[in-house]
Amino acid sequence: MKIIAMTMVPGLALALAMLGSSAAQAEQYRLLPSETGTICQSATKSDVTTIQGGNDVKIARAKRDTVNAAICVSEGSVSGVNVRWKANGYWKSSGTIGEGCAEILGASKIKVRPVNTNFHEAATYYTCIQE
Repeated sequence: MKIIAMTMVPGLALALAMLGSSAAQAEQYRLLPSETGTICQSATKSDVTTIQGGNDVKIARAKRDTVNAAICVSEGSVSGVNVRWKANGYWKSSGTIGEGCAEILGASKIKVRPVNTNFHEAATYYTCIQE
């Protein structure tokens, strides 16, 4: 077993911290009660869309983690949505969003699907996309 000199430890710790921090900053996700304060203020906003059934609907796709998006559930929606996105090579999920917006920064793919709530599987939402 090789012993590392104490003078090498700070440099090694700094290198590991830099590697970990770049991965953590490549993707961000947050839930907001409305579109206020999201990228909807400066991004392209879609029309309200209704989706039915349990299939995924593609929202955005890019070669790299460059897509910023907000997926907002409309006030009159009878069902919630589940948002899935790919960032840093891994798929992640929002869980069920019944109201408000999910804002995702730094993704390569984003999908949405309705969630069966109160025996309804139809959700109404809109998106704001910035690439």
